[in-house]
Amino acid sequence: MADPFFLTGPSLISFSGGRTSAYMLWRHLQAHGGTLPADVHVCFANTGKEREETLRFVHECAVRWGVHVQWLEWREPTESEHVGLRFAKVTHNSAARNGEPFMRLIRRKQYLPNSQMRYCTIELKIRVMRDFMKSLGHKTWTNTTGLRADEMHRVWKTMERNDSGKERFVTMCPLAKAGVTVREVAEFWTRQPFDLELMSHEGNCDLCFLKGRGKRAEIIRRRPDFADWWAEAEAGAKCAVPSGARFHRDESVEALRASVLAQDMFDFNEGSDPDDEHDAECGTWCTGEAA
Repeated sequence: MADPFFLTGPSLISFSGGRTSAYMLWRHLQAHGGTLPADVHVCFANTGKEREETLRFVHECAVRWGVHVQWLEWREPTESEHVGLRFAKVTHNSAARNGEPFMRLIRRKQYLPNSQMRYCTIELKIRVMRDFMKSLGHKTWTNTTGLRADEMHRVWKTMERNDSGKERFVTMCPLAKAGVTVREVAEFWTRQPFDLELMSHEGNCDLCFLKGRGKRAEIIRRRPDFADWWAEAEAGAKCAVPSGARFHRDESVEALRASVLAQDMFDFNEGSDPDDEHDAECGTWCTGEAA
């Protein structure tokens, strides 16, 4: 059987910055003898709300494995038709760390993303990486994303999108095809001399609104300051659409923080959270598309 990690023709490896996508990158490197072909590009799209641990992990993967990772950030579209102007190349040192790209997008949209209107991953990651590939002159390409064999409901959704023919790229899920599950990913990282220094519920986007309430409460209990940016975004939201003034319909970020800080104990129960099966790698599950 052909190695699902061996790539031919123009390809984009979507590196979310989590353990699963990093393991996928490592498998791609192994399939190519440690060096990727010139037309295979590894991209990390930074929203500015990734944890510092995530940024350090992406950088360390690149250095230790000798692979070039393109660090990209969304920029305000201009009237120019040149697609390269819709994103900026940054580095580990120059990458935004205070949510600047995300906040600029919110102000442009004039409403906050939420579980019904999840534009952040699409705009800040998927389209940024798509525009990067277009800027290189590629008309079509293969996109690989870190969906595993224990996430087949998302894999099938991705395959359905391929069948629709709406995108220039065809998305592949090599981990799923190889039968890789979260257990194999975890075992791989126990054997490595470095790791992502986050618990599974923490990364990548620090208070992503798709994380369950219990997970967000636990994060705020440990780091109350993480709520500052999200609360500021809600307070300053100038909404052009109904229900766009909060990330969560039933509770503001400030209300959640107040609730957490008022309690010595709270209901963080990992087993009761419907999102427990995910490691919150932004883009690999929140939209069902490659990112």
